[in-house]
Amino acid sequence: MSLFCPREKAEEMSMNGKLGMRAFSLLLALLLVSVGVVSAVSAERVEDVSRGWLDTFDHWVGPRDMSEYTPVVETPQWVPITEESARQHPGMIALDPEKAAELQEIDAIGADVVPVSPGKVSLTLKHESVERESSDSDTTDSIPDVRMTQGTIIWYWTQDTWVSHEITIHNYDYSVVSGTVIFWSLEDNYGYGVPFSGLAPGEDLNVMVPFKVSAQNSSIGVKPIAVAITVDPGGFTSWIERMPIDAIEKYNNDASHLFDPGGGENLETSDLYHFPFSEGYRVLSEAARAADGTTEPYQSAYEIMQRVHDMMEYNNETMYVEYIFSDLYTLDHPSPINGKYQGVCDEYGTLYTAFTRALGIPTRFLSFTMELPSGNITGHAIAESWNGTTWVHSDPTWNVFDNPQVYRTAGNDHINITVYGDADDSYYTQDPNDPTGDGILRYEDFRTQILLGEVPRYN
Repeated sequence: MSLFCPREKAEEMSMNGKLGMRAFSLLLALLLVSVGVVSAVSAERVEDVSRGWLDTFDHWVGPRDMSEYTPVVETPQWVPITEESARQHPGMIALDPEKAAELQEIDAIGADVVPVSPGKVSLTLKHESVERESSDSDTTDSIPDVRMTQGTIIWYWTQDTWVSHEITIHNYDYSVVSGTVIFWSLEDNYGYGVPFSGLAPGEDLNVMVPFKVSAQNSSIGVKPIAVAITVDPGGFTSWIERMPIDAIEKYNNDASHLFDPGGGENLETSDLYHFPFSEGYRVLSEAARAADGTTEPYQSAYEIMQRVHDMMEYNNETMYVEYIFSDLYTLDHPSPINGKYQGVCDEYGTLYTAFTRALGIPTRFLSFTMELPSGNITGHAIAESWNGTTWVHSDPTWNVFDNPQVYRTAGNDHINITVYGDADDSYYTQDPNDPTGDGILRYEDFRTQILLGEVPRYN
């Protein structure tokens, strides 16, 4: 199998802080001709046609499994909340783990789900009319029937912040009821409750339930949620159901948490990275599943790297060779044979960057050239994620993490790195085969390029 592919993408660069870009001629289709793990021959080219940055090397690096060079990534032990620890947080209630596991296994309640704003949905639950008459009760100790009928749920959570959920409850019973409305995070085994009182038969009540997304008591990723209503006296559960939408928990990027050293630049969306609520919920959900259950940025980035490596299939067809595909385009165009996502190293890096940024991990996209033992020059695309103190190397194409020396280990030299950012599909307009807004970009569409050069930790 060929491990290198020719590729065209960017432009000549002149370094002056952030590098400007120059326009170039039309792209050419290239012929892949390479054999072996480290050897390759140059692609055929038409003379006098500039291919920008891609003319600085002969081939793109292909897939390799270098996972044996990844340092051991330890999984921090997660300690579930207990009733004792819950008492340290006013309003917090510990949920029995067995009950939480039971609720996660059942189907979510039927409801109409309508987005109302970024990260927020409106729910209308489907209940049959079950109003009771006072004569229906033969005993005084029956549990009143109070249920949730509507709600406005915040599903995109940032750690160490409060989110507030508006829950509408209805008294289907024959008597005045008091109790508590509880919003549960099932995976984390805790929730917050708000008491209510004097709810008359047949009446509705809106209850605002604040919920603290506690970094100390939760993890990153998918968050199945439930709402429960307990009634007095005795705190018996009148109603409890898993909600029809799962929440997604991300890292906090304020100054006291996982602050981006680029001031937010390494968390931005663009024409390459789409995780806003309106257009990129699929990116958010894929990212959440990839990092689900992790508690530290380093661990989360590692899990995402592995997931991207596993979900991608290396495809060096001309389009993947000549352009860089956005996260949404990649997710929307899987292989018809095995369902895997398609691309070469820059698509691997793009998907990884989109996933990590979606969960609040500052990440920068890198491309670089390096010299092979043969003397040929090859190109590669990777990423680096910020763990709070340093940039951590991540290469989903090679399935290796936190080992920037791996390229030297593979026999390469002179690793010359450039950071690419601010992807704008309308920026470069001289390619008639690259319409604006199609999710297929050229390297010239990166508005900023920062030349790092031969970074010591890679060389």
